[in-house]
Amino acid sequence: MTGMKQSLHTSSLVEASQIGPACMAYRARMLSRVLSAIYDEALAPLGLKASQVNVLAALSHQGPCAQNDLCALLHTDKSTMSRNIERMHKRGWVAANFGDDNRTHIVSLTPKGAKLLRDAFPLWRKAQEEAYRRMGKEGVAALETLTKRLRAIGNSR
Repeated sequence: MTGMKQSLHTSSLVEASQIGPACMAYRARMLSRVLSAIYDEALAPLGLKASQVNVLAALSHQGPCAQNDLCALLHTDKSTMSRNIERMHKRGWVAANFGDDNRTHIVSLTPKGAKLLRDAFPLWRKAQEEAYRRMGKEGVAALETLTKRLRAIGNSR
């Protein structure tokens, strides 16, 4: 390498080496992947994913609602929610019908989805206990504090 290329290459290596360990987005995604894997593994016997059990729980709690409202409630992007709803609809866990304006999808829990949610609860609880065990009391408390803080900031914008 020429002197200038060497300098640029070394400079970018130094900068790049600082990104990984310090990047909050990377850390959050890593935590998300680790925690999701715990729940996905626990729920696998039912053919259910953590993201799907949260949709079922939200619909059970809220009742039928617009897909966009479900996205906002679960802090999920529209494309991810659409894929989940489509898969869940094919399995008969949710119903998706057009709203009054024929543009809005109203999503509701089916009896099959309600039964699945009841069956999933003991498995979810075991996953919850495992997540608590791995994170420890201090980690769980820190996550709860951070979640509340970020929601408060998000709601104040």
